[in-house]
Formats: sequence, structure tokens, C-alpha cells
Amino acid sequence: MFQPDLPQGTAEGTISLLFGHPDPSTLLTPAMRDALNSAMNSPQFYGAFQYGPEQGTRALIKYLVDKLNREQQLGVQTENVMITAGSTGALDMVTRLFAPPNSIVLVEAPSYADSLHVLRDHHVRLRGIPMDDQGLIVTELERILAELNVANDLPIMLYTIPNYHNPTGITLAESRRVEILNLADRYGFLIVEDDVYHDLGFESTVPSSFYALADGKSVLSIGSFSKTFAPGLRVGWLVADKNIIDQCVNCGVLQMGGGSNPFSAQVIAEFCSKGYLEPHIETLRAIYKQRCEAALTALSRYMPSDVRWTHPRGGFFLWLTLPPTVLASEVKRVANERGLNFALGEGFFIDPADGRHNLRIAFSFAALPDLERGLELLAQVIETVRRHT
Repeated sequence: MFQPDLPQGTAEGTISLLFGHPDPSTLLTPAMRDALNSAMNSPQFYGAFQYGPEQGTRALIKYLVDKLNREQQLGVQTENVMITAGSTGALDMVTRLFAPPNSIVLVEAPSYADSLHVLRDHHVRLRGIPMDDQGLIVTELERILAELNVANDLPIMLYTIPNYHNPTGITLAESRRVEILNLADRYGFLIVEDDVYHDLGFESTVPSSFYALADGKSVLSIGSFSKTFAPGLRVGWLVADKNIIDQCVNCGVLQMGGGSNPFSAQVIAEFCSKGYLEPHIETLRAIYKQRCEAALTALSRYMPSDVRWTHPRGGFFLWLTLPPTVLASEVKRVANERGLNFALGEGFFIDPADGRHNLRIAFSFAALPDLERGLELLAQVIETVRRHT
């Protein structure tokens, strides 16, 4: 009998708070089905089965230019935007083209585990910058830059997730973004902002992006439809100076294989052109805000008093800090035995030991009853591990 594939990191009979998967109810909606059918019946859809233009599907680029200028006042033109194979493809391409092996790439500590993996694949040297509840600590960044400058070993770029950070859920203060831009200008490194959660804020305002604050100078901004449409389509985008976009468009991978995912991009372009994306995003914001509030309520109700957690204003994630006597790896081991899964903090640091008392909770995927039950169970496991330590 045919068994359908389960989402990454999930298993039958378990509560998964492991990965930032979208709520299953938001996938393959009637609007998405209509866009798919409409795209497939359009005269130009045959082109979606061909190698596409290297910069990407033009209709989707045009839509993104209008959206980014309207909502974020970026002032971009079509020459500043290209379609990518999700944010993963964008980061992989940017690192390959602009961060030579053995160059230094600065990252937040903690940072997204899979981004660290992609960066390591290109044999760069990673240097972590600590965070607090306002995001990356600028004084620490300045101290490290001064140290590297003395050694004549300055970084090539800073990779940052400024909005609704993965894994912590923290949003970088706008004043710090300005200070970081000043340091980037002084020390001559690129800023790569991974802004895939930008549209999933629970409040009406989002701080100005690095790209907007810098007027596009030395900033590469990554976006994705994986969080707002469907991750399986693997469609994202890159916004940058024309010269950078030209280098990306002319790289060997795109020259050989054409633009990223023309089939998926054409479907998304149809969805957007029909006016479906904006109301869909509003629905997502309401769903994830409810999930986040439910998670925070459950944490307040069940967690031991010496466990701390972040309070996100958007996105998919919460970050827990356990007491010094409780190891996250032991909590995970016991929790897995009881049917609960989540991410260890160790994978989000360059030195895994720095995250041995941290957990990441994804509140986006599990149904509300499972979310509350999972966090109640997690609190029980923490107390069990503490007693046996």
C-alpha cells in the first residue's frame, strides 16, 4: 500500500516542535488550486517546462519589484531582483561567488544551523557574534572587527537573520542596524540579510531592512515563498546591486541550467497576480500569532521558574535557556522516548558547547492541542532530568 511522504523531521505518533514547517492547513488552499489550474491553462505556461531565463520568471520578478517598493520602499528595479531556488539556493550561490575559501564570514551566535552547514560547505571560516534580546550586540561586533583588523584578516561578509530570527525569534533593533551598516562601510564587508520571515510579523511595523537603510549599497537581501506559500516549490529571491545580480545571473550553474524553478515560479506569479498573496499572508499572521501566544501561555503555565525563553514578535520560533545543571541533550533524549521532538541548541552555534543548555521550539507546525501538550511534556521532562542530575 502506498504511504505518503511525511514532512521532514516528523514521525507517526509524535509531537514535532522540531522544524519550521508551515501549518498544514495553509497548504494547497482553494486559492492555490485556482492559481495552479489557471497557470496550467494559460498560453504561456508551456515555457514553464523549458529552461527558464537565468534571472528568473519575469512575471514574478515584476511582482516582487512592485511589492518590495510598495511595502518596504526599497526603490529597486527589475535589474536588482532575481529568482532563486529558495533562500537555501540564494545563500549557497552568494557564498560560492563572494566568499572565497578560507575567508571569514561573521554570523550571529546562535545562527540558523542549516545556514552554518551551507557556509561550512564552502570552506569559509566562521566567527560568531553574541546576541542579546535586541539582537546582535554591536559592541561585540566592533571589538571583533578591531581584533581582526590588527591581524589584517578582515571578514568578507556578515550573514544575519534580522527579523524574527531563527532560532531565537528575536528582531534586531533598527538603531543597531544603522550601527552595523556603519561598521560594514568602515571595514569593507558585505551584509547578507536572510529576511525570509519578513511578512510574518505579528505587529503592524517591521524595522527598516539593511537594504533600505543602506540604499542597496553592499547589502544582499534574501527572501522566500517557502514560509508564505509552500516550501515544496523551492522559490525564493535575491535583491542586490545590479553588478551583483549580473555576477549571479552569469554564474556557471545558471548558465548551464537556466533560471530557478520556472514551473513553480509561474504558479506563484499567477497566485500573486490574482491578488491572493496579501490576504493569504494576513491569514498566516493570525494563525502564527495565535500559535505563538498559545506557546507563551503554556510556557508560563508549565515551565520551571528557572527556565527562560524569548518572546518573538513574528516568525516560527522560540528559544529556551535551561538551568546550568540541565543538559539539553539529556532533555531531548528523554523527550524523544516520550514522543516529543525539538531542536537542540548545540547545532546553532559554531562551537556546539555554547548551546548545551538551549532548545529551539518551532510553534508553526503542531496543532494547538499538540503544541500545549508538547510544552507541558517538555516541562515534565526538564524536571525529571533535573532530579536525575
